[in-house]
Amino acid sequence: MNNYVVDASILAQHVVLDTYTSNVDALLTESAASIQLHIPEFCLLECANVIWKQVNFNNLSAAHAESLIVNLTAFPLVIHPASVLLKHSLSIAAAHNLAVYDSIYIALAEHLQFALITADGKQEKAARALGITIKPVTDFQS
Repeated sequence: MNNYVVDASILAQHVVLDTYTSNVDALLTESAASIQLHIPEFCLLECANVIWKQVNFNNLSAAHAESLIVNLTAFPLVIHPASVLLKHSLSIAAAHNLAVYDSIYIALAEHLQFALITADGKQEKAARALGITIKPVTDFQS
């Protein structure tokens, strides 16, 4: 089984159409069979916030938003506590001028020794500088 850390910039594209939505859908389909996706505990909150923005700014119905949340939480994601990663995340954030919530995905990938899947260019650059392997989401095709 392959293991990856996946960030909110990827998971959010499952619920909001964007550049890599078809790749994300293929990744999530494959994750049910041969991949485990790892996230920090607040990742789902970040995704829920993206859905909330769609309700408030793009006329997404509340009922559809709720179904997106149900769909997102149905995936077999391995959720990790953020508290054990905070100190290291802060040092990554300071060294690479990143937000701590972006840095925590890097810290998790480093801690678990798994590749990171992200659509955030600044986060990817910092991860690469720290020797973290990046798995391109475009590797997943339906």
